[in-house]
Amino acid sequence: MGENLSSGRIGEDIAALFLQLKGYRIVGRNLRTHASELDIVAQKAGCLVFAEVKLRGPGCVSRPVEAVDWRKRDHMVKGAAHFLHGRAPSSYNTARFDVVSVSWTREKLVVEHIEDAFPAEGTGGW
Repeated sequence: MGENLSSGRIGEDIAALFLQLKGYRIVGRNLRTHASELDIVAQKAGCLVFAEVKLRGPGCVSRPVEAVDWRKRDHMVKGAAHFLHGRAPSSYNTARFDVVSVSWTREKLVVEHIEDAFPAEGTGGW
């Protein structure tokens, strides 16, 4: 379990740096509530982004984004609602859910940013 935790942190570090290089400001990381955890909360151009980070190593058949199932989406939406509760939307006017996938082979590291990966509607939490 410790290895998964440390590799997860590495994936989140890579994702956060990637987003920063794209002009995002990191607002929070690993924000936990009783019902969820938000990997990265970032902001850019008036948009607040709740990003799930998925890491996959060599030999993994599925794409990282495929691991963001309806349960994870529901937890993200609930976590976002908790994050927004009581905050004035003074510095953002929209919000969305993104997925940042980090995968690697022996030869290269691949970071993919899927903006607006899923809508909040229909997940039961927004």
